[in-house]
Amino acid sequence: MLKDDRQFKDPAAARAYVRNLTYLFDDAEEMVEFLSACDIVQATLVRWLFQKNRYERLRRCTWSREPQTGQAEKEVARCEYGKASAEFQLAKESLKRIIRKLDGARGDRELPGG
Repeated sequence: MLKDDRQFKDPAAARAYVRNLTYLFDDAEEMVEFLSACDIVQATLVRWLFQKNRYERLRRCTWSREPQTGQAEKEVARCEYGKASAEFQLAKESLKRIIRKLDGARGDRELPGG
């Protein structure tokens, strides 16, 4: 993890950070909750990126023959993108809550990577 901007330099560093973070959990159920939240965040991120890409492609398209059909499809894509975005935000907040709880309970232990 880069210290200045708190970003992971590559996927392996992110996986190592999460793996090391799991060692701080004293309760196995809390660790499972954390790992499940990580899975959910990853899945919602993929859905969000897919829907964003779909919406942006449709938004840039020109609908010369049937503009109303294209408009309806764009509206559906926009709604799905909004839903995916909201779902991703909820998943991120859930993960942040778990990490804050861990951070508050860790006492003198330091979080890995920083």
